[in-house]
Amino acid sequence: MNIKLHPYQLEFVFPFRIAHGVRTHTDAVFVELECDGVRAFGEATLPPYLPYTQASTMACLSKLDLSKVIFPFETKQVLAEMNVRDSTMEPPAMAALDMALWTLEAKMKGTSITALLGIDAIDKAIRTYTISYCGRNEMAERIVYGRKNGFDTFKLKLNGIDDRQILKDFRSLSDAPFAVDANQAWTDLDKSIVFARELEAEGCMLIEQPFSKDDLINTQKLGHKLSIPIIADEACQTIEDIDTVKGYFSGINVKLQKCGGITPAFEMIKYAKSLGLQVLIGCMSESAIGCGAGEVLSPLCDWNDLDGSYLVKEVPYRN
Repeated sequence: MNIKLHPYQLEFVFPFRIAHGVRTHTDAVFVELECDGVRAFGEATLPPYLPYTQASTMACLSKLDLSKVIFPFETKQVLAEMNVRDSTMEPPAMAALDMALWTLEAKMKGTSITALLGIDAIDKAIRTYTISYCGRNEMAERIVYGRKNGFDTFKLKLNGIDDRQILKDFRSLSDAPFAVDANQAWTDLDKSIVFARELEAEGCMLIEQPFSKDDLINTQKLGHKLSIPIIADEACQTIEDIDTVKGYFSGINVKLQKCGGITPAFEMIKYAKSLGLQVLIGCMSESAIGCGAGEVLSPLCDWNDLDGSYLVKEVPYRN
């Protein structure tokens, strides 16, 4: 098996504004694996508010020696023998390698990753299109764009300052179902309860990461005042975090880039479900490569926020 690395810059269709800031692009690294003439890609996306870079990702992946991996192979065994998850490899690099291996194995065996994992559930996850913070005119344009691409449910990014205006603008433009993501921007519990009840009255489906990832007490207090789910994102990165957030959140957002790929995400989802937690499968604005890998697990989830391929412009890599 051979490996090639392709650094790339993903350009957004619209500026992406969240509580962390605004950006027009995201750095990425695409992993290309080739075995017996069959190719498969994986993807690492590297938003600037996280400590991972193209340089560090490529340094991690450049250390790998896949020359002794031959077909037939099993992805789980390859990963175990390489001790990838016990090494210092960063999560996005692990995710890119993991999804490329699963894709290559499925292609070479003439099947699907879903079949390899034994997933046979019908996909009933509610799909959302993300609208990051923007003015009313741009929001109208994004709603139209989302609808043209098949979305009828939206996720609004909040910033903790203009949240009521964002809600007002959205409801003036659409009566569609929606969720919100505060990205840790809320700080005042009493004000948050009042606004959350307004969201609830407008039909909001869920609130994602309202407070700081460490502020579990206020998160729990907010949840007790509402009938809609409170979902952990920044507070839950890996399977080890689930025991920390259970009892404080209604569910978790699982992202391949944060936990290290399809393999650990699958385990996270199964464990969360065993505890009665709801699950949102999300993305870090990946292209169709990364989002396609996440889609494998969508049948196990309640919500699907794998809209990255609609947020970024076309890329030259396809599985």
